Amino acid sequence: MYKVIFRIKGNQGNSFKELRQAGFIPIYFRKNGKDEYYVTLFRGKDLGEVKEAILDLSYYLSKNGKYGDFNFATIYEVGNSNLGKIAGGTLGALIGYYAGGIAGLILGTLGGIFLGELADIEMGEKLVGVLGWPMSISR
Repeated sequence: MYKVIFRIKGNQGNSFKELRQAGFIPIYFRKNGKDEYYVTLFRGKDLGEVKEAILDLSYYLSKNGKYGDFNFATIYEVGNSNLGKIAGGTLGALIGYYAGGIAGLILGTLGGIFLGELADIEMGEKLVGVLGWPMSISR
């Protein structure tokens, strides 16, 4: 699995549709004026798939008048670890049970697993590289 951070420039709306079309799962979004900042996940086996999906994304974005710069995509490789999910699910279940009974147990477990997954992603990442906007795609 790969974590990719995108920096997109352009005027119109957001780019969630294009990200999903290219196969990325957005988990964080921030907009500052004309600049958009996305943190996404890509479930792929090798770096070639990720680069191909980034090229597809740049094509979809260029059709909508958006573009990137020299630091368009920052790629991190994420290791598969279950430690955060196990710890988060257990801690969430205990706190949820004491706070809200059986319903709290279920909600606490689900919330803990979700937060544990985010912790696993942050702790197990390794920088692969930075890609610029493809020159073959015109602005």
